Formats: sequence, structure tokens, C-alpha cells
Amino acid sequence: MEIKKPKNFRDILSLQKYLDDNINNIRTRTFEDIKMSLIAECVEFNEETMFSHKTWKTKEYRRDKELEELTDVYFFFAQLINYLDDDKNEALKEAICFSFEEKYIHTDEPDILRFIHYVYTDKLAIAMDELIAITYQYNYTTDNIFNSYWVKWKKNMKRIGKEWN
Repeated sequence: MEIKKPKNFRDILSLQKYLDDNINNIRTRTFEDIKMSLIAECVEFNEETMFSHKTWKTKEYRRDKELEELTDVYFFFAQLINYLDDDKNEALKEAICFSFEEKYIHTDEPDILRFIHYVYTDKLAIAMDELIAITYQYNYTTDNIFNSYWVKWKKNMKRIGKEWN
């Protein structure tokens, strides 16, 4: 595998697989584990937005932190898609990659809770549409995601064996 900054969602999937293959988990990760991690990242993303659910707290809004947490959502979404790496899910993977490239936007207002619902109910192609819509709703582009993913991926690779098992 050539290691380089991602140019499409397929590249993100490849980089994520490489990262995941190099992490020594203390137990086997399940589909449910990954879903829970993804949901946790969605909450962390919400906490970094101007629309945080924490109405009782004042916190300085930092766009860089918001993008970092959104990127973490992409990390775990890619991990989830890679978990389904078999022939019967290849069409789903293609649909998700196509959706990312098309920059499809809903007519409905994008919503992180709806994204979580689609993930929880295994409607992953629709979840990708929702995630792309959320990305654009917060005025980020796929290029922002590619750049942020690449920076965070390199940082995560250095964490293996130090902060992580």
C-alpha cells in the first residue's frame, strides 16, 4: 500500500485499515464496539460546535477543534465500513464511496442524531449521505476532511505502542 494523503473515500478506507491493522487491541473489536466509539465521537463533535448540547456550560468555540472531532467521526465511520470487508458488502462500500464523491446534500436539515440513528440501524449508505450533509452544513469540504484526516492519521500512527497498545 502506498501511504499518501487521501484523495477520495477509498483512500481513507485504505489508510484506516492500515492503522487498524497496526493497533494491538487488548480484545477483538466487534461491530458494536465500533458503533459505540462512533457514537462517542459524534457526541464529542457536538460538544465542539456552537450548538453543543451542554447548554449549562460556556466554552470558547474553536473551529479547529470542531474539525478535528468531525474528522474523528470519519475515522470511526471508515473503521465501521472496513469491518464489513467482504464480497456481499462491496456494493454498499461502492455506494458509500460514490456518495462521498458526489457531495450529495439532503433537502432536510442535516442532524448528528439522525446520523447516529442511521448508524445504529445499519443504514450505512444513508448515514454517509447524512455525514456529508453535516460536513457541508458546518462549512467544511471534502478537502478539509482529507487534509485533517491525513494530519490526524500520521499523529495516530505515532501513538501506536506509546499511548495505545
